[in-house]
Amino acid sequence: MSDKYRRIIKIIGTTLLAVVFALSLTGCGTQSTTKPNTLVIWGFYDEDVFKPIIKDFKRKNKGLEVKYYKKNLDSNYENDALNSMLSGQGPDVWAIPSDWVYRHKEKLAPMPEELLKNKKIVAKDYFVDPIIKDNVFDNQIYGLSPTVDALQIYYNPTIFDQAKSNASKLLKGNDAARSKINKIFSNFPVTWDEFNKIIPYLTTKNGSFISISGAAIGTSNNVTYSADLLSLLMLQNQTKMLSDDLSQATLNLPTKNSSGQDVFPGKNSLDFYNSFADASQSNYTWGTGMPNDVEAFVQGKVAMIFSYSTLAGYLQQIYPNFKFQRALVPQIGELNPIIDYAHYTTYAVPEISPMSKTAWDFITYLSIDSASTYRSASKELPAKKQNSADPVLKSRQSNSAPTSEILKTATTWNKGRYPVEVDNLLKQAIDRVNNRSQSSQASLDTAAANITQLLRKDTW
Repeated sequence: MSDKYRRIIKIIGTTLLAVVFALSLTGCGTQSTTKPNTLVIWGFYDEDVFKPIIKDFKRKNKGLEVKYYKKNLDSNYENDALNSMLSGQGPDVWAIPSDWVYRHKEKLAPMPEELLKNKKIVAKDYFVDPIIKDNVFDNQIYGLSPTVDALQIYYNPTIFDQAKSNASKLLKGNDAARSKINKIFSNFPVTWDEFNKIIPYLTTKNGSFISISGAAIGTSNNVTYSADLLSLLMLQNQTKMLSDDLSQATLNLPTKNSSGQDVFPGKNSLDFYNSFADASQSNYTWGTGMPNDVEAFVQGKVAMIFSYSTLAGYLQQIYPNFKFQRALVPQIGELNPIIDYAHYTTYAVPEISPMSKTAWDFITYLSIDSASTYRSASKELPAKKQNSADPVLKSRQSNSAPTSEILKTATTWNKGRYPVEVDNLLKQAIDRVNNRSQSSQASLDTAAANITQLLRKDTW
């Protein structure tokens, strides 16, 4: 479909949406329950997070009413939002996962240019790279956020201390090996090679039966962020995920190494990921029979899980007596760039909103002026760039919770218009290797072919 026809279809679609909205206001269609000059916000956090921000914003906008609705990001969320927009009942400010922006950008109102100019801010200089990469297209800003989150490790210090003690006993008489293992346990694994070295000491098993797992990794069904974790590994291995024009998945294709030989970074990443669930491998530590990773973690059945900052608040609220610590994800090594994986909530404005200017005023206020208030509640990292030196692997403090420094190395990738489906295809690739229905390369070829079909779809 040509750009000309795409523009025509967009104009027609937008006009129809505007007509529906106008009818709803005049009573000729579904009657809107939203009063004039009322800003409707949909978000994922409790209302208490937004109360002080909304209060301050209303003080600066006399006569404005603001309604906040907490929503759950479930399978119905997207359709519920789109249907509510058509009926003229909001939202004006729409919370969506950061990888949904590209999917919906044709339905979104871009930020008015003067908003950042009034604050003397240039977006690419003010916000961290993931914000720009996920929200800016054709020099238009379609979403913003006051925070960015990054994939990290949650670990059980009690299991770690016990494993460290057991390792010291097992390595008694081999001072060099014992010293090396103790150092990894004390500093936390900086590289995946170090991660693999401590997995056997963290894992308690009898044959293929695992009673305590070293880490929840290797499967898709019971690892909450399996697609994100596989994406992280691929990006760390410098896999080119898609073609530049977003028309083809390339994560299964070879690249040339420094010697001119073909290497398959995507396949190697999938092999490494699945090795943790392969009973024939030395790092076997997890399986499909284990509980969900978070459930296993709080039950003391797994030493490490991969998640985001928001999990900390959940654990502290639901399991206040449960002790855990956080750490940075391992890296490939000195020869590869440091890569972390970002994911967060973006705030966007539907094009059909009659309050689009005010909505963007609010998002700008939220992302810049009230960022610290939002961040203190969400526990995520500031989306504002920090002035500091680029991190070096040797000095990377892996045994602590992520700080804003991690956003210098955090990245994402554009999954096209079907991000949820792409994640599911990556999970299916993991499953096919787990159940041995396909080899890792064949499974990745299948995933790439299916992702390419999604990228080339003309219709919704």
